[in-house]
Amino acid sequence: MQISQWLHAAGLSSLELSNTQGMHFRICVETAEIPTDGSEQHNALEPSSLSIQAETDVTVTAPYFGHLLLHNPATKEALAPVGSSVCTGAVVAILEIEDVTIPVTASSNGIVADVLAKEGELIGYGQPILTLQSS
Repeated sequence: MQISQWLHAAGLSSLELSNTQGMHFRICVETAEIPTDGSEQHNALEPSSLSIQAETDVTVTAPYFGHLLLHNPATKEALAPVGSSVCTGAVVAILEIEDVTIPVTASSNGIVADVLAKEGELIGYGQPILTLQSS
């Protein structure tokens, strides 16, 4: 209850926290409407609904910058297509800068839910590449 009051006082309707392992925790608050005719008294700081959602999706981000390769350059096979299962440390993409290649690895076990970047795109440090759904 106290968190919802702090959020309302700050003019916020939600709060999201995440850690370096990609776990997310989100609190969303909807406040009750205060009638202007005085017919019913509500405390504007009391939430009409409070939902707490722990997300299990993990976003894999670029550890460096470079052109994104989603296929193995030697075999041309997709590294981590949507729906594939990957384990922690598996190479899910490659960043290429001239003759240098940098592997992008999964930070946890999961199933590839979505690929957020395109093959050949210039990716910046920390840019989201794909999401994993915990398995």
